[in-house]
Amino acid sequence: MKKILLYAAFVLFAANVFSQTTTDALRFSLLGLNGSSNYISKAGAIGALGGDLTSASYNPAGLGLFNRNEFSFSMGYYGAFTSSSINGIRLSDDRSNFNLGHLGMVLVAKPYTKEQLEKSSIKAVQFSFSLNRLNSFGNRTVFQRNDLNYSYISSIIDNGMSDSFMDDFYNSYVVDFDTINNAYTSVFQNGKFNQMRFFTEEGSLDELTLSLSTNVENLLYLGATLGIPFGSYHREGSFMEERLDDQGKITDRYEYNETKDLSAAGINLKIGAIIKPVNWFRLGVAIHTPTFYTIEDNLYSEVNYEYVSGTTWAPETYSLRTPFRFLGSIAFVLGDNTSKVAGSISADYEYADYSNMKYRLNGSIKTETDINRLLSDMYQAANTLRLGGELKVGPFALRGGFALMQNPYKPDVNDASAKTITAGVGYRHKNFFLDFAYAYTKGNSNFFEYENPSNDNTKVDLETIRHIGQITLGFKF
Repeated sequence: MKKILLYAAFVLFAANVFSQTTTDALRFSLLGLNGSSNYISKAGAIGALGGDLTSASYNPAGLGLFNRNEFSFSMGYYGAFTSSSINGIRLSDDRSNFNLGHLGMVLVAKPYTKEQLEKSSIKAVQFSFSLNRLNSFGNRTVFQRNDLNYSYISSIIDNGMSDSFMDDFYNSYVVDFDTINNAYTSVFQNGKFNQMRFFTEEGSLDELTLSLSTNVENLLYLGATLGIPFGSYHREGSFMEERLDDQGKITDRYEYNETKDLSAAGINLKIGAIIKPVNWFRLGVAIHTPTFYTIEDNLYSEVNYEYVSGTTWAPETYSLRTPFRFLGSIAFVLGDNTSKVAGSISADYEYADYSNMKYRLNGSIKTETDINRLLSDMYQAANTLRLGGELKVGPFALRGGFALMQNPYKPDVNDASAKTITAGVGYRHKNFFLDFAYAYTKGNSNFFEYENPSNDNTKVDLETIRHIGQITLGFKF
């Protein structure tokens, strides 16, 4: 397990630096819980229910249930709180920011007269465009390890890092080069060591959608979405290592700092269908093609010891293909818009095989093959289950949901499964609506600093709790 993760960190520096990692592939492949307040409060279980603009990014057939034009937008709060634990040292940090859920409009075209409507099999055609938030990356993480027998410097020397990567360590005098033995050396290779790592993450993944849907005989709803996702990811990290003498006093200290920026733009296609054989029962299916991303990767790194030495790495541009995604949905609906008391219970199932993620690198087939083999070795297929419910009493609605995402990593590599609990309320009027939603997500994962032959514990246990508070305002016309 540790060998796999160590290779993931170092294989990219073989000749020119490729600062993307296997985690970046997953970052742009996962879908978070975001969008409209109605979608969030039902934990995303709207695949068979539809009637929400966020459907464009999940099951576009849900747009076929619109009978009136609608404009809506969502915004709110996003907060991530991360705790780290290793060798009895527990630290925590957090980051909060503004959250844009969605912005969009659907336009509905119908036959002009009631008589034409009764004769036509096509009851309505909808065209919609929207901007939907798919994931948020804001986070702050800090962890510390003390009294170690093996240093970070030892790990990069023992694993033969390229001269281009070692250059800043050499220029700042953290390492020296032994011309007799043709090897790097450092005072940080021997002794006891304390380490601290801190990094801040920000950014998001959003999707511009253009959708076309239709209602056939109030029985079958079909939809297709051209998705244009785009995202940015910014990470500032700092790693500090101290060397201790036999009395436990600090004798030397250096810092390695890194700033990473990713920008991505892609394209995909989503098609879906909903069948409503009776008013109270619906089934939905959807298929998402892989997203084909073009990513620009920028990295700056520096080492601060006796001197400060920094490198702005040449920008790298490469491609990423995410996996296919398959969704199945079921819903039971009680009552309708004229009922004083109504409601729904819905469930969505999602399948994606993350081992099928692929990089395409320009002019570096060996590195490309190594990275893609690593993706296949580290990741697996994962299932996501979403459950949602709604109770309507007059113009008011109470909503709740639960979502469970399985681990996309193979069990001996990492665990990034997550559970989400949601709740919300809504108010519906003839020409407008107002919804509120809250989502609580808890997930665990591990961070491996490097492989340690001295058997020091290098696994950092991370627990991340995310909060989303969202408000949606919509108008029908």
